[in-house]
Amino acid sequence: MARELNAEIVHDPSAQYTRWPGEHGQRPLDLTVTLHVCADDSVMILAFARDQRSPRTRVHRARLRTSASAIRAQADRLRHFWYENVVRLQLPGADRTPYGRYAFAETCDLRPYGDTVDPLVEELAVQGRRVLDRILAGTGSELEKFRDFLLGELREENLRVSFDSELYVPWPMLAVRAPGPDASSSFLGHRHQIEQTGAPYPLYEAPPTARAVPAASLNTDTALDGVGRSDAVYDLLREASELTVRTTAEELFKSLRAPDFDEDLMYFWCHGMFVERGSHRTVGIQLSDGKLIDAESVHRYREECGSAPGASFRPFVLINACHAGEPADTAELEYLGSAFIEHGADGVLGPQIEMPQVFAAEYAHAFIERYVSGAQTAGEICHALVKHFIEELRNPLALSYSLHCGIDSRWEKACTSPPSTSTNGGDSAHLAAAIPSQATASPSTSPDTSTFPTG
Repeated sequence: MARELNAEIVHDPSAQYTRWPGEHGQRPLDLTVTLHVCADDSVMILAFARDQRSPRTRVHRARLRTSASAIRAQADRLRHFWYENVVRLQLPGADRTPYGRYAFAETCDLRPYGDTVDPLVEELAVQGRRVLDRILAGTGSELEKFRDFLLGELREENLRVSFDSELYVPWPMLAVRAPGPDASSSFLGHRHQIEQTGAPYPLYEAPPTARAVPAASLNTDTALDGVGRSDAVYDLLREASELTVRTTAEELFKSLRAPDFDEDLMYFWCHGMFVERGSHRTVGIQLSDGKLIDAESVHRYREECGSAPGASFRPFVLINACHAGEPADTAELEYLGSAFIEHGADGVLGPQIEMPQVFAAEYAHAFIERYVSGAQTAGEICHALVKHFIEELRNPLALSYSLHCGIDSRWEKACTSPPSTSTNGGDSAHLAAAIPSQATASPSTSPDTSTFPTG
């Protein structure tokens, strides 16, 4: 019976410079913006636009007057503003006093509350513009010319934009001054497909041949069973893939130890956390057992097997957990998504702020439903979902999901046989525990609760 043989290259005088990526079916990036942090905390910014000649003497570039520390502070302030004014928005009563009900925690459909939400979206756009303006603020011919060029590009629509930087900024939540009365169209995430790059990345490897049935995993905290459309997400993955369900950190670590980590999509439906380690803070997530899963965990288990013959790690990772997309507070601590990408993940998608559970489940369902169809890339889907939620449901929360690499990630399939479901280790009890039989909630269902559920 034919089988694939592993090969190890022991002599490569060309250093792989003669191997080029194949055609991925997507048009080139329209705009690449690079922010480089210098030793003195200053930032050099460069921009490259497709089909446009750079200035005669050099590429578009300038030294920002805003320091890297100030940019990080502005980004943190914007995230905090969204959390306090969107996630924790309380509906006013007839006498204009809060009911104590959190609108975004109860439903994804905010159309009934347009009088409250529409002014909020306008204010979010103002805050997004202020952050972008402060990043680019300053005088001097070089900076002024660069600012005019970059803002002119960002005012265009439907571009494929990549921000390459070790500065993690919530780019989709930033905004430009756009014509027309609709504030939602000014957000960068509404105008463009956006990814952030900048994490270390392994050398290019030729993509694998599309399999009969792609492989996926659901890595979950059973405390979130039955929340919103989480059951429907499980059904999507089960029908579209060979599905593995994990509910503990040890199950995940066991899989990460395997050289050939053969999954096309990893979905995390769990809680995120900040972990204090002395004077530093890092980002972690936890499954049902409450054990920390952080960047160091990913490095430890992938580094043990990364050099083994046939080692492979190429999943697209959707981390639907609180703070999963936000970087650690200090530059030397590694962000969880960057660790996945460094070891070969095709891309990582996660929220920038603490996310209401009902919306998180609805967003995951909408994203995965489109992704497993194979018709759109991750960048196209993220862009489409921003427009869907904000235009049709008056809900801006999709802007808080950030795509790190993976703008061209696509579900490759050649389905010829029905998929199956397994658990990590063959224990069928894990499957039953992960997804109980419960009615699937509608995105507009309002649970009778006074608590504030977030991911």
